[in-house]
Amino acid sequence: MDQQLNNIIQTNCGKRFDLSRAFPFARNLSAPYGAHNFAVYKANQCFYIKGYNTGTSDKVLDTFVLISENEAMQYLNNKGIS
Repeated sequence: MDQQLNNIIQTNCGKRFDLSRAFPFARNLSAPYGAHNFAVYKANQCFYIKGYNTGTSDKVLDTFVLISENEAMQYLNNKGIS
């Protein structure tokens, strides 16, 4: 049950998503954790979510925001997957 709760995030606008059902298509999750970490997900077939680290070393991603499809594609084209 704890693992399932860890997959549910809330964006800055209050919308909740289960990231275990989302498709991550651009990310940098390298250690040590810090401001360079990010991930972009496509959820529910129409929402794009960017998760990023605000500088904490406790969690790889600590903030989530909804972004446009265009911005998501820019991450895919410019930053790729690592």
